[in-house]
Amino acid sequence: MAMQRDRRWAGGGTACRTHAVGLLAAAIVAMGNAAAQSLRFHGNGYSAPTLDRVVIALDAPARPVDVGSGDFTLEFWLRALPGENADAPACSADNDRWILGHILLDRDVDGPGDHGDYGLSLMDRRLAFGLSVGSSGATACGATLVDDGQWHHVAVTRDAGSGQLRMYLDGQLDGSASGPLGDASYRDGRDSNAPYDPTLVIGAEKHDYATLSWAGWITELRLSGIIRYPSPFVRPPARFASDAATLALYHFDEGMGTLVADSSGAPGGPSHGERRYGGMPAGPEWSQATPFDGVFADGFD
Repeated sequence: MAMQRDRRWAGGGTACRTHAVGLLAAAIVAMGNAAAQSLRFHGNGYSAPTLDRVVIALDAPARPVDVGSGDFTLEFWLRALPGENADAPACSADNDRWILGHILLDRDVDGPGDHGDYGLSLMDRRLAFGLSVGSSGATACGATLVDDGQWHHVAVTRDAGSGQLRMYLDGQLDGSASGPLGDASYRDGRDSNAPYDPTLVIGAEKHDYATLSWAGWITELRLSGIIRYPSPFVRPPARFASDAATLALYHFDEGMGTLVADSSGAPGGPSHGERRYGGMPAGPEWSQATPFDGVFADGFD
C-alpha cells in the first residue's frame, strides 16, 4: 500500500509540475504582451476592409486630436523592411498626391473639402506629406529612402500663417512645400455618408478605396498644436512626454485588446483609438520592437 501511495503521489507531482509549467508559460506570454512598445502593420488595406489599422474618432464630440485649424506638428517613429512598401509611384508636389502612396496617416475627407484634409505616406520608398484646404493643396516630397529595416524619427509641421509644410527625417529637413492657408481641420458635424470620414486612421486609407497601405512598425505618435521643430534638431532619445502643447499622444504599449490609449491629458480628451485587428497576415500586431533598444524582439538589430 505504501508503494501505491508513493506512485499516486509521484503521479500527482508530475501533474502539478505540468500545471505549474503551463502557468509559467502563460505568465511569460502575458509579460511579453505587457512589454509591447509598438504596432506592426501588414499592409492589408482594402483587401481587409476596416482592418489592419488604428481608427481614432475626431468628432461627436470634437476631440483635441483634430489638428489643422492652426500650426501643428505630427511626429512618430517608423520602421520598414526592404521591399514591403515598394509599389507606390514617385512623389510630386501635386494636390493630394500623397494618397497614391503606402498610407501611414489618413485624415482625408470624402467628397469636396469644406475645411481641409492631410495625410502622410511612403511614395517610391520616400516620405510624402500633403495638406489641402478646399480645392487647393500641395504635397511635400521626401528625398531619403526609409525602408532600410532601421528605426527613423519622422516629424512634419504645418505653419498656418504661411502655409509652409516641412518634413524632417531623423532631425534633418527631408522635404518641404508651400501649402494653402486656412483651416485644415475636420469640420465639426460635417455631413458625410462615409462612416469613417470623421476619423484619423493609422496604417491604411480610411475609406478602403483601392489604394496602398503601410507595412511596418509605428510607435510614439504625438500630435502637437505648435511647430516643435522650426529647424533641424537631434532626434528624440526616449519616449515622448506630454506637455501643454501636446494634443494627443500614443505609446502603443497596451500589449493586448483593442484600445490604443491617448495619454496626453489634453483638455477635451482623451482621443483614444481602436486597434482594428485582422487581414492575412493579421495586423496590426502588438510588438516589442522599439527604437530605444539596440536589439529588437523580432531578431533585427
